Amino acid sequence: HLITKFEVSRPTIREAVRILESEGLVTVSRGARGGARINAPSYEMVARSAGIMLQAQGVTIGDLYEMRTLIEPPAARLVAERNSEEAVPILRRQIEKEISLAGERNALQAKAIVEFHNLMIELAGNKTLLMMAQALRGLVDAHLLLAQRHFPPASPEQAKKNYLFGLRSHSKLVDLIEAKDGPGAEAQWRSHMDAASKTWLGRVGPNTIVDLLG
Repeated sequence: HLITKFEVSRPTIREAVRILESEGLVTVSRGARGGARINAPSYEMVARSAGIMLQAQGVTIGDLYEMRTLIEPPAARLVAERNSEEAVPILRRQIEKEISLAGERNALQAKAIVEFHNLMIELAGNKTLLMMAQALRGLVDAHLLLAQRHFPPASPEQAKKNYLFGLRSHSKLVDLIEAKDGPGAEAQWRSHMDAASKTWLGRVGPNTIVDLLG
């Protein structure tokens, strides 16, 4: 019995379980046959903690995008050099999905773009890198959606043209991954990130604070 083992009161145990439940480490079932079930740690736990900490520190979009520019191009190189065969069909299917969304709402397009970036990180095969990316995923999503909302109005035809133009860089990256050209993939994705930063940061400003919890 926990009360006996740790020599604490019942309210103390109850509060400890409540804290573990709030952190997602246990799931508590109510009722006569209920109890606490231990959960395996997940990326969502890390993401929640990282998001709260960074938001408390006033992380800006510029800071966040700088981090992405540092880690994503080397990740693209890893995909090309280590995991080309598996990655190419997965990434091409995602590009097909992105293309199918041409003409749809900006939010849907932004979500598909985020998925491409996330898939590329996952396919790099580095678990530590994946954990870092997943920890920041909520902030990255919030950042991209915020930038999308600040795009100036455009005709449906022009908006579709702009969107498809941006996707060409995704296709070029996959071509380099298929060729197992690690340095080329890294250089291509760094160029893509640099070009995209002029668009994303230009719309909302690099010093804008991302509101993850709002």
